[in-house]
Amino acid sequence: MRNKKIQQQHASTIRFFVGLGDFILVNALFLAVMYLYKPETISYIGLKYHMVLVNMAYAISLFSTGIILDRRIVNSENIVALVFKTAAIFGGILIASTTILSNAMFSPIYWAIYIVGVFLAIASWRVFSRLMLKSYRSHGGNHRQLIILGAGSVAQRVYSSTVKNLEYGYRFIGFFDDRAKEDYKVDPALVKGTLADVERFAEEYGADEIICALPAGDDRKALPILKYAENNLIRFYIVPDFMRFIRKSVSLTTLADSIPIISLREEPLKKGFNKFIKRTFDIIVSLLFSICIFPILFIVLGSIIKLTSKGPIFFKQKRTGENGKDFTCLKFRTMTVNEDADKKQATKGDARITKIGAFMRRTNLDEMPQFLNVLIGDMSIVGPRPHMLKHTEEYSHLIDKYMVRHFAKPGITGWAQVTGFRGETKDLSEMEGRIKQDVWYIENWTFWLDLKIIIKTVTNMIRGEEKAY
Repeated sequence: MRNKKIQQQHASTIRFFVGLGDFILVNALFLAVMYLYKPETISYIGLKYHMVLVNMAYAISLFSTGIILDRRIVNSENIVALVFKTAAIFGGILIASTTILSNAMFSPIYWAIYIVGVFLAIASWRVFSRLMLKSYRSHGGNHRQLIILGAGSVAQRVYSSTVKNLEYGYRFIGFFDDRAKEDYKVDPALVKGTLADVERFAEEYGADEIICALPAGDDRKALPILKYAENNLIRFYIVPDFMRFIRKSVSLTTLADSIPIISLREEPLKKGFNKFIKRTFDIIVSLLFSICIFPILFIVLGSIIKLTSKGPIFFKQKRTGENGKDFTCLKFRTMTVNEDADKKQATKGDARITKIGAFMRRTNLDEMPQFLNVLIGDMSIVGPRPHMLKHTEEYSHLIDKYMVRHFAKPGITGWAQVTGFRGETKDLSEMEGRIKQDVWYIENWTFWLDLKIIIKTVTNMIRGEEKAY
């Protein structure tokens, strides 16, 4: 019990100091931005009022989202995403509060600068704190005693991904398995006994966590150990037996009457908050682009297109969108008008491509009208590139998981395009590679991944791409 209390104290201490650092940064940034923005209007009463408001708003935001740094395994992307969520709630509360109370001491521009500063400062602080904690754990501090049930290949993978990573802070008690020694897939020296010996070792070493990595035929033997763990404040985790066949993230949900079901595909964009963030970003960027930049492109490129070849400025094509729904995709026309436009991909040296069309394809300028598709909701800035209907019909029968790419909105640019799978697909393997990247994107989406793809796309536009034809 004493060891459990120490572990709880460690977690509470970590959360306290990280939270304290958050509040110091929130207040320091408020004062800094305030004095830089409009120091002549500051009064003591106004300062005190706003300091109280800022701290109350951040306390509510932090309580809503929490701090996850005390967890054993958490990556920087998750930390930053949680900080973004906290900052968004914080900003919403501040703006709503000052609007309702009709307090015009600070303008929306001030609050925008402040909230962005809070996000950047706290994200940096949290990531730095996580690095310090990992270093502390790798040197033996804040450790947890771990038992693994099983000595097969799954148990070996669990061991390699937890105990061998010293930064997670695990101290290994041993493997426990009822099978014969010749069936072990782990170092026999690390197997400390059978399942009947678990309770004795757990008490002797003060186990904090037990991970069950037994095969399906033996997992019922772990039921007494599960009961023991729950009655002694030991965390008990189960690695499902299907892990031997499925090597990717899955999610557990429930049906009616709390029947657990396993979803074989984790889709971050199914979550409401993630959808909101992505759609808000799409609307803001596409609206700004449509107002500020697109009119210039339309006048300049549209004039050249009309002067150099017969036909419309825009090329409109039906393509497959989210959930398999067709939509009309817009592009600046880069080819002479031809009957094969909806059937045949552009190829290197394609005689149909005009001179201005070749330039637009090399620089991705032909895709710019698709910001209008983004604005009306048919597309996103980042996502799997939409394919013509003929390709959807053809490849859906040839490539496994081809239709999975349509679980997300198609994008102007995508993960496949910035990782070498842009342009013509000369053989089936190239399209298979593209689909693999598209599915990976859907299963691993983060807002930061979208930003990374956008930056790589802009870099490629400036540098030029080999397959841009």
